[in-house]
Amino acid sequence: MYDAANSIRRPAGYVNQEIKVPAMLKRRNLVHELLFAIVYLVSLLPVWALKVIEKLLYWILYRVIRYRADVVVQNLSRSFPEKSYRQIRGMARSFYRHFSALILETLQLLSLSEKQHRKRVHLHNPEVLEHCHKEGRNIIIVMGHYGNWECLNILPKYLSFDVYAVYKPTPYRLLNMVLYRIRSRFGIKLLATNETARFMLSNRQHPNAYVFIADQSPVVRPRYQTHFLHQSTGLFTGAEQLARSLDAVVLYASVRKRNCGTGWDICFSLITEEPADIESYEITRTFAWYLEHDIMHAPEYWLWTHKQWERE
Repeated sequence: MYDAANSIRRPAGYVNQEIKVPAMLKRRNLVHELLFAIVYLVSLLPVWALKVIEKLLYWILYRVIRYRADVVVQNLSRSFPEKSYRQIRGMARSFYRHFSALILETLQLLSLSEKQHRKRVHLHNPEVLEHCHKEGRNIIIVMGHYGNWECLNILPKYLSFDVYAVYKPTPYRLLNMVLYRIRSRFGIKLLATNETARFMLSNRQHPNAYVFIADQSPVVRPRYQTHFLHQSTGLFTGAEQLARSLDAVVLYASVRKRNCGTGWDICFSLITEEPADIESYEITRTFAWYLEHDIMHAPEYWLWTHKQWERE
């Protein structure tokens, strides 16, 4: 049986494909580095102090500045038309509690040790990825902004091959510094969206795993219109197109809160092993189905602040 608890050794013949660090992160800026140091120190605070900050953050986001409150309520109302306004408000409060906890939990990933991380996050079936890799297949993992998607940064510690995460840099340098550190500190390599297709196609002979967060509303095509959360929704099709081009295995990553209330369970579900042989957009439709199933299970853990249907 695959032993995920032990350190992974890279096999003979392993090829390390280097990714350039974004120029934005190479430029030295004393102010940003000082702010980053402060954020890092916050991540080291004891649990009780973080809980106090979490409650304060919830009060500020929900009660004071009402961060995107209209967007959250509108998204929930459209997604759950059978709910009363009182129920929607209750769901919104639950979301903001999770959102506040998510921010602090994500900051903790800056300094959390591998041992501590493994205690908080349980990967149920990483052997599925190892099996696909041993068959010489590239792997595309699709997921949504559900639960704490950043906790998947531990994935390379369970695998004998490279994991790449596709990301879109933000205009805010400090946020980029924090997210780059969190996502890459356990070995994930980051691919900017404008470099992804070229890199994947040119390295098709070196099977890797690629992580796509695929639930944001596309500004431009390619997009696919499907029925999602009781409404017509546009979704990216880039991951599906690359899966067909690479003949990659496609998996959905589900991130759910543990029953005990602390930590996350991650489980990989097969979407397809034969992307070229299935109907067009079936990969995207199946991804939407899996994500909708997770959202219906516990709605508060999806990122309702997204302006998902603004352009529909």
